[in-house]
Amino acid sequence: MHRRLLFWLVACAALMAGGGFAIKEGWLNGWEMRLKEMMSSPTSRYSVAKFRLDLVDQFNYARMAAKIPTLHVDPEMEAWLETEFAKIDTTDLNKVTAQVQDGMPRYYRVAVCAASSPSLRELLQRFHEYAQRAQPEMTHMAVVLRPRASGLMNEALLVLGQRLRDFSPEALSEARDDEPFFSTCVHCKQPHFMKLSRAQRSMALECPKCHRKYAVIAADSTGKFHYVNEFLTGYSPPAIFAKNQSRVQQLFTIWSAVHANCRYTNDPGAKPGSTHARAEQTDCWQYADETQRLQRGDCEDSSIFLADWLMSRGFQVRVALGRYGDLGGHAWCVVKIEDKEYLLESTESRPDPSDPPLASRVGSRYVPEVLFDRFAIYVPTSTNRSWKGDYWSANTWTRVEPRAELGADPILARARVGSALKMSTQNLMEASSTADPSHLARTAFASPASPTFLNLGLGTIPTGAKDWRQSLVPLRAP
Repeated sequence: MHRRLLFWLVACAALMAGGGFAIKEGWLNGWEMRLKEMMSSPTSRYSVAKFRLDLVDQFNYARMAAKIPTLHVDPEMEAWLETEFAKIDTTDLNKVTAQVQDGMPRYYRVAVCAASSPSLRELLQRFHEYAQRAQPEMTHMAVVLRPRASGLMNEALLVLGQRLRDFSPEALSEARDDEPFFSTCVHCKQPHFMKLSRAQRSMALECPKCHRKYAVIAADSTGKFHYVNEFLTGYSPPAIFAKNQSRVQQLFTIWSAVHANCRYTNDPGAKPGSTHARAEQTDCWQYADETQRLQRGDCEDSSIFLADWLMSRGFQVRVALGRYGDLGGHAWCVVKIEDKEYLLESTESRPDPSDPPLASRVGSRYVPEVLFDRFAIYVPTSTNRSWKGDYWSANTWTRVEPRAELGADPILARARVGSALKMSTQNLMEASSTADPSHLARTAFASPASPTFLNLGLGTIPTGAKDWRQSLVPLRAP
């Protein structure tokens, strides 16, 4: 008798405790709806698939009413959540946001919301308040469910996120000024995000981890960005060369023609009388045919013109972006003929074939930071390197083909930042986080400088050294 009484007392206490907890968590309405669903026919029961569809509609109807772009369901995120949900503790949503960002680091911003209810219909209602919040920066969503209490309860985890576009020059050309992008370092594979200003017309992208450059971009005269090696298009002006010219004579012929038909102009923003670029000078870059047509340009424009023409004639040539002494950024060309290397200043005094500018002799003050040809860019293999005058060694320079190597799907990594708060709706938790600025890619100005004057005593090209004609732009008088 006493055992029965004790049993019923314990059962009543458990029921009262469960009822009190259900009232506190707002589950009475859910249990009522759950009982109705259990008593209804199987065909009219509310399914998980229907819950997912209705939840997406609930959020997007609210966003359409607020004139905000609708959310897209991310199947990749949902697949990851399905795999990882068993390991996720929704009582600590700060930790959940960290787990989501570790597993799906494509997201620049993440907002997490969790709710539970005996009824899927009532569970949908619990997300109603959260759906009314304006979060215009979010682009994608994913939701995952799991049973609790031996199947008596349903728990849902909803993730909203801002999924960033992969970086490309084309994406930057059409982007907002404050739009962040994904990228990944081709050297150390470190994922990161970047914020670039289109007002900065040329820049080098540098990994925040290994601090090595992995791409250089610049804007053309229309404001569209390109990888710098793509400014070398294979252009070659109409020209006739003497049949008996040596390779060195051809080199001086082309070099002299570019010098004679490209008047140097300072980058925009340069002070009157300034001969070297400042860091804030951010001009547009010109293609070789533009420079020929305009007959003017700064050091990178004339270097591109010279390099493009030389490459079209079969020369081994690279454009160098770097520094000339302490006077600022600059651009020049280096050409390799057999075992000799020539350093060509496309903007200085008239070339002198009797005094060829061998890189080993005239290049001591030239320090390149990036090289490029028509197919790739070349960056130093080490950030701690000391410059020893080698423009061609694979031990000194790492080849990067940005169009091919940055075409993969990069991943954005960021630290765990977030704060959880209790919503006014019962049994609904939310947390959010944003990418850590420490994972922001560094950008450096890649605007080369004005010409440098080496005072090499350049003279005239000997008679018969060239027979050059140009159908579009005649040679300018000296």
